Amino acid sequence: MRHILRLGAASIIALSTAAGVLAQDLADNQVVRIGVGVDDIRTIDPHFSVGTGEWPIFAAVYEAMVRFPKGTMDAAELQPALATAWEVDESGEVWTFTLREGVQWHHGYGPFTADDVVFTLERVRDADNPSPHAGLLDPVLSVEAVDDLTVRITTDGVVPNLPALLVNNNIGYIMSRAAAEDGIDARTHPIGTGPFQHEGYRARESFSLAANPDYWGGVPTVERLVVQFMPDAATRELALIAGEIHASDIPARQDAVDRMRSNGMEVDLTAPANMFTLHMNMSLDPISDPSVREALALGTDRAALANFFGADLAYVENSPLPAGYIGHTEDVRQLDFDPDRARELLAEAGHGDGLSLSVAMSNSDIYLPPMQVIQEMWRNIGVDLQLNVVDHPTYHRVIRENQNPVVLYGAFRYPLDGTVYLTQFFHSEAAIGQPGAITNFSHLGQIGPSVDELIEEAQFELDEERQIELWAEAQRVIMDEIAVVPLYTRNYALARSPRLDLGFETKSRSIYEVTEDARLLR
Repeated sequence: MRHILRLGAASIIALSTAAGVLAQDLADNQVVRIGVGVDDIRTIDPHFSVGTGEWPIFAAVYEAMVRFPKGTMDAAELQPALATAWEVDESGEVWTFTLREGVQWHHGYGPFTADDVVFTLERVRDADNPSPHAGLLDPVLSVEAVDDLTVRITTDGVVPNLPALLVNNNIGYIMSRAAAEDGIDARTHPIGTGPFQHEGYRARESFSLAANPDYWGGVPTVERLVVQFMPDAATRELALIAGEIHASDIPARQDAVDRMRSNGMEVDLTAPANMFTLHMNMSLDPISDPSVREALALGTDRAALANFFGADLAYVENSPLPAGYIGHTEDVRQLDFDPDRARELLAEAGHGDGLSLSVAMSNSDIYLPPMQVIQEMWRNIGVDLQLNVVDHPTYHRVIRENQNPVVLYGAFRYPLDGTVYLTQFFHSEAAIGQPGAITNFSHLGQIGPSVDELIEEAQFELDEERQIELWAEAQRVIMDEIAVVPLYTRNYALARSPRLDLGFETKSRSIYEVTEDARLLR
């Protein structure tokens, strides 16, 4: 059986001015400024970036073979981008992608070809320097350039969602072989095919992009896109209200949402969003004691944490795999709030006179306030939690140096199933300190039981019911061990000036996507 998807270019190319907006309605100055809640970039190499503040930069520069509909992360409605069509043969293991003709790399690096796709996917899977997102491509056996505009990808078994793995989300972004061989540093100087191209970078200040005059999808109306690094939420809010920036992420709290609306800003609440979890570092005392882990879990009022942000903005999570992901189950050990039992467990563990913990904590308005709430909750059960507040980049460094006994971490992982999420947080090879370290802060698999076999079997399981059960069993093991304490999922909150017309509704992502459709109105 052959599966073919062909969509015309007209389905994804928007006119520079939409119906109902006349040229005289456009602002004379088409410079869009976006505020992001980081103090600087770590890298804008999409294959290695794990930061949300970097995403609007590389998303405006790079493109993938396949893309989500703009403003969404809907894998059921994939659209052509650098590929115009794709099909799989009758075995279900050989995919052929037909590439878009006439696409040019920025700054004179020549035409986009199949060789760039081969280079990109080999780069992601480089065993000596693998991307932290490389696990998505584990089923890929080979990538071949059939000719300049045709790519053949062969997989180990049937992978029906392969196009969804190659979408505009980190590993899907295609990079120029010629730029890489020319020594261009992708960490700070991206070369892509998208509607905007690198113009300049000022450390700890801003990253500026200029409109790509040769963009295959049409020349953008916006002449420049400036991403400004603004780690302080109050500063971003004031700058937005004052008209100094046109859009920003804002704290996902009801008061922030109401404040923006009262000042005439448009607010977008988006999902899927980060689930926040307390990772219990079982390699450090006293967290190595399961009674202590259980006490901390029972001393955490997760419903109160969700209500802290507002009823419309957050909801309680009960399992290590977020609700809404394929494979999520509630059939796991439940850790309902019980401070009396928490105090008893601490006493039984030899901490009847109290317990002191010290952790580094990010100054981010996403991390610090909820951790301060947890600090008060734990004080009520006899735990003195000392918060050593550091900037957000330092926090990410410290938690990867295995210094925190507990780690607060918010994460969203694509695709929305157990494949990536469970691998990155609970596979033993992803444990902090390992060569393939990602975000296994609990050290599960190195300490206590392992879910490696369950995760690996599920990744290649074609029977969906069996796959879901494997993921469910992994979640039960994780919760029985109390390797983590699931807390809440918090929708993203974004605000923008009514003058910024993106050209589509923003339903997903944690920061605004600026494309060739965007324009500033008077």
